[in-house]
Amino acid sequence: MAHRSEEIRNLVLLGHGHSGKTAIIDALAYITKASPRHGNSLEGTSVSDTLAEEKERKHTLTSHLFSFTFDHMRMNVLDTPGHSDFVAAALSTLDVVEAAFLCVSATTGLTFHGRRLFQAAAEAGIGRAIVVTHPDGDSANFQDLVAELEDALGDTVVPVTYPDADGAAFTEIRDVMHGTGERAERYRALLAEHVAEADDEILERYLEREALSEAEFERYLPKAIAKEKVTPLFTVCAPRELGLKKLMSFVEHYFPSPEQFGGRPARKPGTETYDQIVQPSSDGPFVAKVFKTVVDPYVGRITYLRCFRGQLKAEQGFLNVRTGHHDNLTGVQSVEGIEAKPIDAVVAGDLFVVTKLDDLAYGDTVTVDTEPLEMKAVEFPDPTFALAVQPASRGDEQKIVQGLERLALEDPTFHVARDPNTGELIVAGTSPMHIDVQLRRLEQRFGVRTTTHAPSVAYRETVTAPAEGHHRHKKQTGGRGQFAEVYLRIRPLDRGEGFNFVDKVVGGAIPRQFIPEIEKGVQSFLRKGGLAGCRVVDVEVEVYDGKFHAVDSDQLSFQLAGERAFADAFTKARPILLEPLAEIEIMVPERFTGDVSSNLATLRGRMTGMEMIDGIQTIRAQAPLGELQDYVTKLRSMTAGEGTFRVTPADYEPVPPNVQVQIVAAHKAKLEAAKG
Repeated sequence: MAHRSEEIRNLVLLGHGHSGKTAIIDALAYITKASPRHGNSLEGTSVSDTLAEEKERKHTLTSHLFSFTFDHMRMNVLDTPGHSDFVAAALSTLDVVEAAFLCVSATTGLTFHGRRLFQAAAEAGIGRAIVVTHPDGDSANFQDLVAELEDALGDTVVPVTYPDADGAAFTEIRDVMHGTGERAERYRALLAEHVAEADDEILERYLEREALSEAEFERYLPKAIAKEKVTPLFTVCAPRELGLKKLMSFVEHYFPSPEQFGGRPARKPGTETYDQIVQPSSDGPFVAKVFKTVVDPYVGRITYLRCFRGQLKAEQGFLNVRTGHHDNLTGVQSVEGIEAKPIDAVVAGDLFVVTKLDDLAYGDTVTVDTEPLEMKAVEFPDPTFALAVQPASRGDEQKIVQGLERLALEDPTFHVARDPNTGELIVAGTSPMHIDVQLRRLEQRFGVRTTTHAPSVAYRETVTAPAEGHHRHKKQTGGRGQFAEVYLRIRPLDRGEGFNFVDKVVGGAIPRQFIPEIEKGVQSFLRKGGLAGCRVVDVEVEVYDGKFHAVDSDQLSFQLAGERAFADAFTKARPILLEPLAEIEIMVPERFTGDVSSNLATLRGRMTGMEMIDGIQTIRAQAPLGELQDYVTKLRSMTAGEGTFRVTPADYEPVPPNVQVQIVAAHKAKLEAAKG
């Protein structure tokens, strides 16, 4: 092999949009000679933003893997989207790297999204650092930014490189580790203080003499970073290629290799507890995990994996633990700089690529056949915005489903399903922009254009009072006629009890073989509804009398009589509409609490609780699901794009009378328009 596990450093760049992540990739590619030119995303020449939609929007929309060689180090770097709509691409990388670098623009400061990504990295248990970008920006103020970061993320934040000046006066990046001057000495002393806190024995000696030897500092700095006693802060100016070599040198010397990072949890298939530890040794049985898939209409499935243990040779193949099938490989590729190239084998710590394995999906664990294990999966936020979608052209019904399902394999926050209540094909994601990007991919990759509309709300109908119904069905057409007469009673049931059918006919008023036909007729009405075309629920039907004709009565006659007798009773039983409710949990910066709370009232929402944690306000409420269809847009408008939320379907409750009148009127207008 060209490299060993101890020479590998795996890290991911996180941060808000325009925080400089992709600019760092372009600069690294150029200074390490992985690319002959210094790319620029605004000019469409970036080595990272390679997808058509990324060039069009000038945004990174998925994770991109690059490998750079520096000194004796192989540094695998993942560039991730900065827009919160595509957070899945960032979250999916956190358990395949050893460190996360949060990029913060000196002109923008720390955003709510950046703060949440930093917290997600902590929850993943990986090392964390901060990279300050755009030190030459007009409004840059490095010392104010450091104070802001310390206040928001903790006093473990310590600069290890810093700008010589702010804004237009900036000329160079200075090094705390080997620099001179007042600021370098102050930052170095602060760094030593935090390093000492990583070990009780060294802390005691430090307090006694208030200094660490160079050897002690070098030995305990990696330990302090691993224990989160120190959060290193770097400054870079990527367009001018300043500060990047200092950053890479620090990563090489003080951030952990896969072997130094240690084991990761796993479980045996069929068990619930992650009680197995996969140690990052190249000598053990092979274990790897899928962290990204791409479906290319020409190449097929492209799958990115991380090797956690052992080695994999191109001709070996592996076991897909989820499917239980052994997959043979057509080869193994490694990302060399900005290109994927065939290789003979991978070792523990490698990020690598395989192709044309259609059964591999995001989160799958692959192992040797004899020792299957499952690595722990990442949890992703649920979708918060949905649209009903259909093909713009007839004949594309099958293509649209297949294409959307393939896109859903690439993005765990993009869901596709057929609504069982309305029959609509629903796509759900994190925002209108997220879904728009996916539907454009559908057109570009699979040739399917679409039309969309807001999903129909799955209202339900029920009754609130007992009532009786009757219908005589009689039809004579010159031959054998049709005849059936049904008397029935209905009464409301408690919410969630569904439907109950009771036969109370005595004396042979209705022959036994026709009783099930009456129930079929009632069920037909339940499916269609009587107010707004919605399913009727929570009602009991009791058939107690009727008449039949020895010649003219048949199954269809009693189905029709049963349906119309129920319709007669339904109109008398004070029918109402029920609407689906949702539990909503909203996370916003504290300053937006009042605006969000006030807006909930306009959505017929009810506050159920509030909780403040680390400056983030969590608001819990219950609101009609129909009022939340475009809530992601409203929340972002209220919170300058910083608010997020989670929705969980709850119960059904009666629609307010004034709202019910509007819904019923709209349904009648739709029926009349269809007739016209």
